[in-house]
Amino acid sequence: MTRIFTYILIAIIVIAGGVGLYLINPSEKKVYLSEEVSFQASDGINLSGTFYTPMNQDGPFRVVILIHEFGADRHQWDSFINDFINRDFAVLSYDMRGFGKSENVPKNEDYYDTLLRDAEGAVTWLNKNPNVIPGKIGVVGAQLGGTIAYASSAYFSNISLAVAISPSANVGNLILGREQSDFNPHSILFQFLDTERTSIQPLIDISGEPKEVRIYRPESPAVMASGIALLHRDLRAFGDLLRYLDDNLQ
Repeated sequence: MTRIFTYILIAIIVIAGGVGLYLINPSEKKVYLSEEVSFQASDGINLSGTFYTPMNQDGPFRVVILIHEFGADRHQWDSFINDFINRDFAVLSYDMRGFGKSENVPKNEDYYDTLLRDAEGAVTWLNKNPNVIPGKIGVVGAQLGGTIAYASSAYFSNISLAVAISPSANVGNLILGREQSDFNPHSILFQFLDTERTSIQPLIDISGEPKEVRIYRPESPAVMASGIALLHRDLRAFGDLLRYLDDNLQ
């Protein structure tokens, strides 16, 4: 009898633990196929990424490139993948050089400008992929990734649009178009907190049309939901991002 009681108690503990884990991190049914991929930046640096495509659908697809923040990796975007896929986008999320599984490099004063080569490599890889609709590529980035997305709209003709979430406005020269006569960022959605307006406004001012600006107020002065944190904390922000892609990446 004691042994039976012990088994029952163990079963209750296991079930309770499983329920608790589910409540903390509820599972969401995946609606995509994922493939680990590797490709080279335009200067030969080896990059790692994941290519996601809608499950039970045939391509080719419109594609969104996702670029993470400095100090993170591609998995920053994992919780958002289903939402992009549910709108019939394929997704390429990659680790920028020096992070994740991509080739390690020194982060010297030239580092930030070299990140444009990563984005160029991603675009080149997608253009060779038969599952991609040519010319239907958008790039979305947060903080440093947002600055890369912003600059990509100027440098790469195969980019149809960009979303710059809390872009960093004080990194590199090439990436900010300084002394570049042909620098013309355009077709951009800027998303940021109103407390970031002063630093980001110069990027908006030199961007050509079409462009859109969405400014969000923090829940309180103590909440600084910048970059990807903004998408987590403010449902309006992620909804605005998805609508922008739906409307403009046709």
